[in-house]
Amino acid sequence: MIDIMSGVLLASAYPLESGQMHSKQSGRYDVVKTLPKETDTIATMFTYARVEGNLRMAYIHNAYAARHSSALSVGGRFGFHTASYQGVNLHVNATTSQRIAQLNPSRYSLAHDFFDARGESFTYISHANVQYNSTNVSLKVGRLNLNTPYLDADDIRMAANSFEGVSLSYRSGTNVTLNTLYVTRWAGYDSGANQHEFTPLTPDGLGVGALGVTFAPNDENRASLWYYHADAMSHILYAEYSGHYNIADDFHIEYGVQGSYMAAIENSQVEGIVVGVMGIVDYGPMFLGLSYNRAGVNENEHITNGFGGGPYYTSLDEATLGALSEHAVGEDVMAFRVGVGYEVRNSGLVIEAVYGNLRSRHNEVNVKESDLILTYALNTAVLVKASVMSYRMHDGSRDLKRGMVRVEYNF
Repeated sequence: MIDIMSGVLLASAYPLESGQMHSKQSGRYDVVKTLPKETDTIATMFTYARVEGNLRMAYIHNAYAARHSSALSVGGRFGFHTASYQGVNLHVNATTSQRIAQLNPSRYSLAHDFFDARGESFTYISHANVQYNSTNVSLKVGRLNLNTPYLDADDIRMAANSFEGVSLSYRSGTNVTLNTLYVTRWAGYDSGANQHEFTPLTPDGLGVGALGVTFAPNDENRASLWYYHADAMSHILYAEYSGHYNIADDFHIEYGVQGSYMAAIENSQVEGIVVGVMGIVDYGPMFLGLSYNRAGVNENEHITNGFGGGPYYTSLDEATLGALSEHAVGEDVMAFRVGVGYEVRNSGLVIEAVYGNLRSRHNEVNVKESDLILTYALNTAVLVKASVMSYRMHDGSRDLKRGMVRVEYNF
């Protein structure tokens, strides 16, 4: 797995599993820095600059109880990063999503997943930062790609989330990594209807600061602890331990436990406790996963996903624990997710079927969702992802069926 936005290679002692059920298991991987080419002068930083990005085409169809909507978009992320001088380099990317009128329906039937609030195309500078990298230190200032428990890219449409601020990582030896960051604004699919505009993370606050420490004693286990101060929203403390138990060459088990504590700031009502467990059994090309989350809140309170897809093990294509809690304010919420998958060996094809149920304590809100997901990596550059989703709320107030296909070429 390669995170092409940050230039970081994720490596593991075991084969990298794909698919939605493995999407929250970042604790399995070691982080191996891939440093830019070094130059002797500032002038040659740009001479040896490298072009990077991905070209995307995506189609989506949403079927609600009363109407249908669809969209097709062509775009992606295009940019460069310079060579490094004394460890310093420049990284710039533009993200675009273009609506081709002849290939899209009328405004009334147009899905806005890929476009702005008016259904228009957009282009914006999603990443623009100065970086300093050495063997143990990584410092970034500007518009950044982040993937932490409560601040993450959540790259599920045309525009992944990106953030404005500063991020610093320090790796102590081979086992411990320290992270600190402070961000004030964000853009991307989760940021709002006009996803190409950088807006404050907390409307009445100064931004979000975070401190994190990760301890990885070996390739198979990882423990992490994070603290977030989301100004005018909440203090968030998050802890996770994930591991990998090898039984035989073709048989292993992945597991994880997570916990989060939120304390409201300035009567924001974002307060509660979340716990979760997950397990995935991988036997040959087959894998079977089960996960559970529960959140406890007091009257008039709810929990949050944070800024992105959230860290919870039970997240589905549409339904998440944080979104459910916001619809059931003052009630404890719980969720489970079960799924089965098959990886066609030596083909790049992974097929998954996932089912989840999320509900509040007194069933005031009860959501059931089924996902069928196909991921096909033709090679290291071409990736196809297709999904069919069925989402149903118990009272029929929000029933949705969705199909989506996204093809991308990475370079």
